[in-house]
Amino acid sequence: MDLKGLPSELEQFVEQEISEGTYQSAEEVVSAALRLLQAHKAKGNHASLSPNGQGRTVPRSAEEVVQAIRDALATGHYDAAHQLAMEGAKHYPQHDALQQYAHVLAPPAVRNMPSSSESRAAVKANGEWLKAHRKDYLGRWVALRAGELVRVDDSYEALVAHLDTTNLLLTKIV
Repeated sequence: MDLKGLPSELEQFVEQEISEGTYQSAEEVVSAALRLLQAHKAKGNHASLSPNGQGRTVPRSAEEVVQAIRDALATGHYDAAHQLAMEGAKHYPQHDALQQYAHVLAPPAVRNMPSSSESRAAVKANGEWLKAHRKDYLGRWVALRAGELVRVDDSYEALVAHLDTTNLLLTKIV
């Protein structure tokens, strides 16, 4: 069997299976793969191929979408997890887990805030304070307002427990 028409990662996989002795020939590897695909389809998973040739399972229920998201995240396919979460949340608006995945995997929201000379001065003062006091507060959480230390604590939760965080810089000194 000529493997030259296969994508390089599939060609390498087939060659590895043969060299490890799992299969005796490329035909055996391909036959086993096709049997697995047939079994997968027979179980009702309706495997399909995406335009780029990657295998994709089309989930039929909200729980299958959640599992597909978990599988994608576990295998490092973050774009696929994002896409599944967005589509799942749209198709199942009452499903809490899908709504949570959609929220967590959504692109960050960016807001343009008009800056003033006061806000720019506060940012600069916070930066100067951090440079001057970094060694004194290593490993601790600090709350700064316009270059003034408001509070320091060992955990984020303790730091913000009794604070109005409006216009504060909250950061851990590392």
